[in-house]
Formats: sequence, structure tokens, C-alpha cells
Amino acid sequence: MTGASSAPEPRARRLLLSDNRRAWSAIILSGWALVALAQAAQGNFLAAYRGTPQPWWPTFGYTAAIYSIWALLSWPIVGAVIAIERRIRRLSLRIIAYLSLWPVVVGAHVLLFALIYWPVYRGGAAATRWEMTSVMFVRNLDTSGLLYVALVGLTIGWLRWPRRQAARAASSPTTDDDALIVRNRGTVHRLRFDSIDWIGAAGDYAEIHSAHGAHLIEQSLTSLAERLPAGQFARIHRGALIRIDRVREIAPIGRGDAHVRLTSGAELRLSRRYRANLAMLLAPRSPPAEPVP
Repeated sequence: MTGASSAPEPRARRLLLSDNRRAWSAIILSGWALVALAQAAQGNFLAAYRGTPQPWWPTFGYTAAIYSIWALLSWPIVGAVIAIERRIRRLSLRIIAYLSLWPVVVGAHVLLFALIYWPVYRGGAAATRWEMTSVMFVRNLDTSGLLYVALVGLTIGWLRWPRRQAARAASSPTTDDDALIVRNRGTVHRLRFDSIDWIGAAGDYAEIHSAHGAHLIEQSLTSLAERLPAGQFARIHRGALIRIDRVREIAPIGRGDAHVRLTSGAELRLSRRYRANLAMLLAPRSPPAEPVP
């Protein structure tokens, strides 16, 4: 798709992440702080058990420094997981994406640690930032891999949490005779059918574009299309559905595809697979009949 029809997916991700950013930031920081505390306590216990006790605060400070980088990386990782889960449908391709992301995350972790903490932890074994990066990469490869897998798994679990399915069902739009009743982020909107211009797909979401703005809802475009009157709305692409009387112009671009321009100014892609849905608009008009003498 082209034009405005390609925009909803990034918007969906931004809205999803911005609902309670402060609360999630607090949860992430608290979670990594607890992990750092647990690992520091474990290190101190093992050192004491081996007969080489270590002072607590330096041990905890070093562990906290490591996990502070993970706290910085958490939001980008979560955002990447959401993007992968929303955009990539095939399981094999999602696995490839996660495997490709792993060395990027591990590399970013050690590079950031060396850039930020090299003045504090430099020494004979790490005379330069690059040497510190190499040492950190080798020492933390297994731990970084486990933490990456855990963070990805927790994010996927949150996205697929059964309670979210219940919330999705509660927020699904219903219909009355001439409008959609949309429950979106705690607010109820009644959108008349004649106010809707077009609806775009955004992964598992749909974004309704109307005279009153855009409304992102937790329902797929396919299921939403089933609720709309077929005589008023038509699917023109796997990612777009329009109100028929909003069509201002259809411009063919070859191979059965076309650009559909709406009265609102939006330009969407008409796929040849859905040309039949606009058959009446695409049919050539017959010339007016000659008057009978």
C-alpha cells in the first residue's frame, strides 16, 4: 500500500507503548534492580563459600552497573519484539528475526558498558575501552543470552497473556443501526457510518479514520469488516477498507492495481484481488442514448 495506508502500524506500536510509559519504566527499573541484587548476593555467597569473601558494595556496584545497561536496552528490545510479533506472521521468520537480534543486543550491551563505565572499571585487563568490550563480551556471553531470551519471552507472554484477550473482547466495537460503538483506551466513541472515511490494518489492530480523527482499536480489519454494511464499505486491499461514497478518483497503475483517492485527500492502493468490490465504480460508463426522433 502507499500513502496514508502504510502509517497505522508504527502508530499502533507507539500507542501501545505510551499507554503507561511511566508505570512500565518503574517496573523495568525495579525488575533489573532486583536481578542485580540477587546476582550480587549470589556472588558474595559463593565467594564466601570458597573462602575468598568479597566486600558487598563493590560487588553490588559492579552488578548494578551491568544491569543498568540492560535497563537502558529494555525499551528498544520490547519495541523490537512488539514489531516482530505484529508484522511477521510466519513462525520460522520470527525465529530468524529473534536470532538476528540477539548478537545486536549483546554487542550493544558490552559497547555501552565500555563507553559509560570504562573510567570506573579500567585496569590491567582492560586498558582501553575496546579491550573492556572484548573482556565483557566473553565473560557475559552466556548470561547475556539468557537475559535476552528471558526478556523476549516475557514480552511475548505479555502480548499473548490470556487476560489481554479478555480485555480485547471487552474493547471490541459493537454496532447499532447506523454507527460503530468503539471502546478505545477507556473512552467510548459512537462513530456514525457516514462519518468514516477508511479503515487501515495495523497488525492485530485496526485504525478508523473519520471526520472526528483516528481511533485505534484492538480488532483485526477482517473481523471489523464483518460488522459494517456491505453496501456502504468495500475492502480494496488486505490492509485497507473504504467507504464507497468517499471515492473521488481511481487511477490505474497497471496489472490491475490502482490508486484510490478519497474526498478526505487520502490515497490508498487498490489491489487487483479486490477490484470486484469496486466493480460498479470501475465499469466504463455507457454513452447517453440518442434521442428517438
